Amino acid sequence: MSTPIHVSKKLEKLIKKYVTPSGSTETTGILGKWNATVFYTNRRKNWLVYNPKTHYSLILENLSAKDLPNIREMIAEKFQLQLIVDGIDATQAQVNWLLDEINFHPTDADRSATALINQLLYIIEFHQHPEYYKSLAELNFDLNDRIFSLDGSSRFSQLTKPKEQMKKILGIYLASS
Repeated sequence: MSTPIHVSKKLEKLIKKYVTPSGSTETTGILGKWNATVFYTNRRKNWLVYNPKTHYSLILENLSAKDLPNIREMIAEKFQLQLIVDGIDATQAQVNWLLDEINFHPTDADRSATALINQLLYIIEFHQHPEYYKSLAELNFDLNDRIFSLDGSSRFSQLTKPKEQMKKILGIYLASS
């Protein structure tokens, strides 16, 4: 099983050699597909990696071209660190098992995921204002602590948080590993 990360066109231009065409026969991992985009703060390149299934986000800070050969390992390490910050116990070995093989694919044109990523980018931009500055690590914790509705925006009967959804999914699979 692999973990597909569908990158935005903007990010795809930066990592062309790591992007492979999507295969319909490919089985996705436990956490499903992810989406990623690039954004800049203080002229530094950062990635926002987002899971539409759980609404869980991950910010990779201050990336450069020399980091790209190790990007898969960096994603796994940062994901494990973010899980610990969010109160979810997971070892690096368990995270490596969950993510298994990370593959980058061109955009999947998922309009729902794109809209939510744009909303997260707006929140990040707002909080990066000099009067209300938060570090990206603090901001990532806040993004995973926001309330969203599982049944869509029209009804608010199943309210939850991204870190609670991630904890629920990981609780099922990590207990079985």
